[in-house]
Amino acid sequence: MKPVTIRKANFDRIVAEAEREFPFECCGFIIGSEAKPARPPVVARPGIEGAGAIEEVRPITNIQNLKHAEDPIAFARDARTAFLMEPREHLAVMNEIDRRRLNLSAVYHSHPDHDAYFSATDRAQACSFDPGEPDYPDTIYIVISVRAGKFARAAAFRWDSASKDFAEAELETT
Repeated sequence: MKPVTIRKANFDRIVAEAEREFPFECCGFIIGSEAKPARPPVVARPGIEGAGAIEEVRPITNIQNLKHAEDPIAFARDARTAFLMEPREHLAVMNEIDRRRLNLSAVYHSHPDHDAYFSATDRAQACSFDPGEPDYPDTIYIVISVRAGKFARAAAFRWDSASKDFAEAELETT
């Protein structure tokens, strides 16, 4: 399986967010595009990205504690073991992806005082429309383990269509 590669500065930003939000889960997106193949030069136009790959982190507020406080029956878990992205922020990033013609490259979240693994809850959220298929099959899922407030390990997961499940992929930074 092909390794997952993200820029070190973006990885460091996600780790810092996970440590800052501890003991609660953080969550967010990485949006971007692949590098475009070399082409003859064209006149630059405002609003058009250059030929390099785009990779940007978009943290999203975890509202799990708020929902748990409002309705502890419907939202039995708090933000120490769950995340729920703030809907308006989530939608704003999805609109930005459409407007800029980018991709949802990765979804990330942290596991405070737990290992970096893809839980059954993570899988259910990734396959919210159809339990047998991910909502975004080309999107990577990154889980950051934070123990006692400090980064412990990160793991990346991608959809494996042959096994119909998420499989861990090597995570590299550049």
